[in-house]
Amino acid sequence: MSITTPDPSRLAEFIPFDSLSHTHLHAIQGQLDALNLPPGRMVFKRGQHSDKAYFLVDGELDLIDAGFSVRPFSATDDENYLALDNYAPHTVNAITRTDATLYTLDRDKLDLLMAWTGAVDLLPPPGQDEQRDWTDALLASGLFARIAPAKLHTLFMKFQPREVEMGTTVVREGDSGDTFYVLKQGQAMVTRGQGRGANTLATLGPGRFFGEDALISDQPRNATVTMTSDGVLMCLGQDDFQEILQASVIRHLNEATLNDMVRDGDHACILLDVRLAAEFRHDRTPGARNIPLGELRQKAPALERDFTYILCSAGRRSELGAYILSEAGLEAYVLDRETTTDDATKDVLATE
Repeated sequence: MSITTPDPSRLAEFIPFDSLSHTHLHAIQGQLDALNLPPGRMVFKRGQHSDKAYFLVDGELDLIDAGFSVRPFSATDDENYLALDNYAPHTVNAITRTDATLYTLDRDKLDLLMAWTGAVDLLPPPGQDEQRDWTDALLASGLFARIAPAKLHTLFMKFQPREVEMGTTVVREGDSGDTFYVLKQGQAMVTRGQGRGANTLATLGPGRFFGEDALISDQPRNATVTMTSDGVLMCLGQDDFQEILQASVIRHLNEATLNDMVRDGDHACILLDVRLAAEFRHDRTPGARNIPLGELRQKAPALERDFTYILCSAGRRSELGAYILSEAGLEAYVLDRETTTDDATKDVLATE
């Protein structure tokens, strides 16, 4: 047996590799091993538990089942589009019939790739972000346009690179958060829930960022982010995030300023309450629209862009809501209130 450097492009006709972009396909090269075996060599045994998945790239095998029935199986076989006998334990013996080349990949990482390709509708268009510099991607997001140019250089200098391997859990749902992340290279998947109940929320490519929600709300991570390829993360600590980015993006105003904005008519304002629907019904904010915080990121792109949104819930939820709307390119402020918005302002806002 000999081991050579695998060529990941040779897996392009196998599931799930056929759904990967060229860049993503080559990003997993370091996860693959290539086995070159002579005739008569056992690849795996029936009943054997293996942590590897095997893909037949060249040559022929004999697959022998429990009844000693032998099936010749070739790399050119029409059914050679999946990992060989990808069960735990194996259901057949696999013995090389000719010189053969097989590529192997850890089974757990194959499962991760299968989950990734199962969320293909969430993938960015191929190549759209592949070559973009991560700083350009951040600046293009609109969120960073609110940061004074003098602070931008300082902010980018604070980021620290971190190399990560495919399968690495970068943030885990329920853990506390102390870092903001930007994907410089590689791909990642966002999930919520555990085991069979896990749901894929999004897939991330170069230039996408995550981890800010927990830093702003001071609450545990609300999702898990797992690398689906090797990559590089740019990491910003919580103190720098709050001092430079959060302070620049989340803007506050008081009731007097809001009253002036409404009465002058320069801004069409909408009060937005991001508490849960049950909270809002129990203690309704007059004149306010209710979009629970958990739905805000999804609904933000459909909101009217000509309005200014005033987040009027008490506590950190309004700050996170303002951040989410700013991230979507909307004008948003957090209302600092001593008691309640005066009746005149409520009446005007209610008619907007």
